[in-house]
Amino acid sequence: MNNDPGIICFRHCSAKNVFCFRVPATCPMCSSEIQNFITDPFRVPYPFANAAHSPTSVVIRPLRGSFLDYNVTSDNLHIGIVDSTGSILEFDKEGLIKNDTARWTDCIALEIIPAAWAARWDETLLLMSNDPKWKSVYYNAISMNCFNFVLEFFNNLGYMDLRFESKEDLCERLILLKMHNAIRYISLYRALKDEEYLLLDYHA
Repeated sequence: MNNDPGIICFRHCSAKNVFCFRVPATCPMCSSEIQNFITDPFRVPYPFANAAHSPTSVVIRPLRGSFLDYNVTSDNLHIGIVDSTGSILEFDKEGLIKNDTARWTDCIALEIIPAAWAARWDETLLLMSNDPKWKSVYYNAISMNCFNFVLEFFNNLGYMDLRFESKEDLCERLILLKMHNAIRYISLYRALKDEEYLLLDYHA
């Protein structure tokens, strides 16, 4: 179970989308009773997933708390890898941790490879999990952290052009677009915590 707050979007009478948690009886734009819609109400897709339900993916979450509380300027991100069975492997100051599922129920999941690569994905993950370099004693918050683990994983996997020169390259090419979409959702959610509805211009 995730923490989807259930943001709803619809359009009634104008070129503005109405975002809310509950469709009102009267339109906030024209104040008339709502009997039909230009765009029927729909639930805005929740951009976060349960890692255990996202096999062969890379997963990202805030180091502490949830994305709905995430502060992009001050909160650190944590990253892990999910195998083809839904088992989660991550590297932190405790070394390699497997299946700490309670912390991964609302994360960004990057599903990258086709099904035909699942065996190679698992094989690469297994080989890395047996490498002593990922013991806790070698962890360093700056130079040997969870992003180093994922960086080396992709460079060992050898799938298409998913080789990265650095952690910065990994973030720029793989993570930033998904983060942008997530931050847009977070901003919308926070605005609706203080307002009954939010009006945004519609762009076809």
